[in-house]
Amino acid sequence: MRAAIIRGACDIRLATVDDPSIQDNEILVKVKACGICGTDLHTYRMGPTAVSDRPVILGHEWSGEIVEAGSTVQGLRVGDKVLGTGYSVRGEDIVLPGYGLDGAFAEYVVVPNPALGQSLFKIPENLSWEEATTVEPVSVACHAVDQAGIQPDYTVVVLGAGMIGQGIAQAAKVQGAAKVIVCEPSPKRLAMARKLGADVAVNPNEADPVEAIMAATSQKMANVAFECSGAPAAFCQALHMVSFSGRVIQVGILEQDLVLKPDLMSMLTFRNLTLQGCAGQKWATAFELVRDGHVRTSDLITHEFTLNNAKEAFETQLKADESIKVLIKP
Repeated sequence: MRAAIIRGACDIRLATVDDPSIQDNEILVKVKACGICGTDLHTYRMGPTAVSDRPVILGHEWSGEIVEAGSTVQGLRVGDKVLGTGYSVRGEDIVLPGYGLDGAFAEYVVVPNPALGQSLFKIPENLSWEEATTVEPVSVACHAVDQAGIQPDYTVVVLGAGMIGQGIAQAAKVQGAAKVIVCEPSPKRLAMARKLGADVAVNPNEADPVEAIMAATSQKMANVAFECSGAPAAFCQALHMVSFSGRVIQVGILEQDLVLKPDLMSMLTFRNLTLQGCAGQKWATAFELVRDGHVRTSDLITHEFTLNNAKEAFETQLKADESIKVLIKP
């Protein structure tokens, strides 16, 4: 089969590899579409040594059709249209397609231990192959929102309006947030956040973001800030944007050194702030929100490429002024 393989930093190539075979507890899926995630970009920029000691096939935001099912797989059969993931255990670690196992930037992907209704779902008629790929990043957004414990009177700030930031902004509204403020330097992404329901949209290149949050909240500041950009400057700004006993949820992956000056450390301590990571997913919640249209994702898909053009796809996803979600379709 054909697959897009990362061999080094910014080096992704189309190659022909052996057709995959499955075991009794696995399914083989013909990939219809797969999104490029921020973690995929991290590996693309840093090279496969960031995740593996060998060239890798990435891709975990996929949709496709089952073409073979192992004998012990329950509830799934050839012809089913599915999205999601599976898992396998390697030593003490759980590995997934695209994370330790070959992923879906290929014509086919093997899914081990598919858990129907938990982390793998049949695609309903109202969802396209393309929209189905967005359930995975929305599941990350839903988990982050769940960790924040949002109350009906909360003001929420989202720094960074990529795919997951857009999902968080919408999911926070579903959760009952009174006001959602999105801070994003890309005019394209900021306009989309506004279109999809953000109450306030702030471009940090045009206004001081902390002062903008102060003005938007009558100086009360936000209850929760989700840092989704991975930019050190945004991380520091987030600490200034929340109120006393506020919470900062770190979602983005930082690739640059983060310097915390003494005043920021004092702020964490004396303003009783909580800094929290949020690794995890809420698949069932995300599936329902996307399926029922409560989180809208079709407009977030800005580009589609074939496997032949995987390099261009990754380079396009890096351009925040041009793209939001880029898909590769074998």
